[in-house]
Amino acid sequence: MSLPVHKRLLALLLPMLLPVLGLVLAAVWLGYSVAAQIARSPEQSPDLAEIGLAVLPALLMLLLLGVMAHMAARKALMPWVLLAQTVQARSPKDLRPIPIAPHTPADVQVMAEALNRLFARANEESDAQQRFIADAAHQLRTPLAALQSQVEAWALMAQSAPDKSIHLPVTQVERLRQASRRTTQLANQLLALSRVESSLGQAAGTQRVDIKNLCETVLESFLDDALAKQLDLGLEAEAAHVTGHEWLLRELIANVLDNAVKYTPQGGRVTLRCGRRLSPQRQIRVYVEVEDDGPGVPVGEYARLTHRFYRGPGTTVEGTGLGLAIAQEIAQGHGAHLQFAPGALGRGMRVTLMFGE
Repeated sequence: MSLPVHKRLLALLLPMLLPVLGLVLAAVWLGYSVAAQIARSPEQSPDLAEIGLAVLPALLMLLLLGVMAHMAARKALMPWVLLAQTVQARSPKDLRPIPIAPHTPADVQVMAEALNRLFARANEESDAQQRFIADAAHQLRTPLAALQSQVEAWALMAQSAPDKSIHLPVTQVERLRQASRRTTQLANQLLALSRVESSLGQAAGTQRVDIKNLCETVLESFLDDALAKQLDLGLEAEAAHVTGHEWLLRELIANVLDNAVKYTPQGGRVTLRCGRRLSPQRQIRVYVEVEDDGPGVPVGEYARLTHRFYRGPGTTVEGTGLGLAIAQEIAQGHGAHLQFAPGALGRGMRVTLMFGE
């Protein structure tokens, strides 16, 4: 276990303070000696030579103490200088751990270990970003390639036609519209995920958020979609407040609710709930919950639901596989977590967002 900060600082400064204290004491002793000699025999005050001989040993002592103080300071600060030089000599992309010698002073070792932990987190973030870029490129490549091949085929048909035009069946235009819509949705969700990741690290913009009012607002935006599928879309809301980014929490609730509305079949039921309840740890916590009676997901797949671009087995509904991944990012940034469970009577799914204290 490391020493407290004030003790570590004292241990670092003590080698420098002792020689300085010696200098001060030597100067006081010198002044006192000369003054005492003059006071004892004022009529026989020492001449300059005598004073010089009396002062010379003290001056030599002062010089020696000064050299010792300088050497002690250099020795005490050298590990810090070496650490600073090691960090400064690195390129911004070099995030390898800093090697720590066996006899490194405790204070320097604590700092080097803290830097290594920072480098490790930065490496993890960089690796995750690279994987995300690769996944995003792969996901965008498929619909864009389909759009390009379809448009090029129509262009060739038009060039060979006498009037340089073609007439397309409604079904082909509809397929083109759906592909375009999927690509737009994917691009929008990728941008949303990027915004989420950049905003969660900022304390600015947080406020006291009325969860009940937020749920009411989000629910209203899904009324048309629910009506088109004849869904029973309900709200069970009690007063609750949390501190966070309001627009991010709105995005979180909307993504979870969108999943339920999208995958619940015609004539099904979707319920949005919020309020305060007793947690398994016997503490009152704010929660938001979405429950549906749709096809649900096998329990063994729950752990993968928040993975980016994950699509459940046998899924035929249009989607990007990013909705719950975005929700999870926002939840973790607000000290909350998503819980998955089967819905009432074992049908459908219940997604619960439980906030911390």
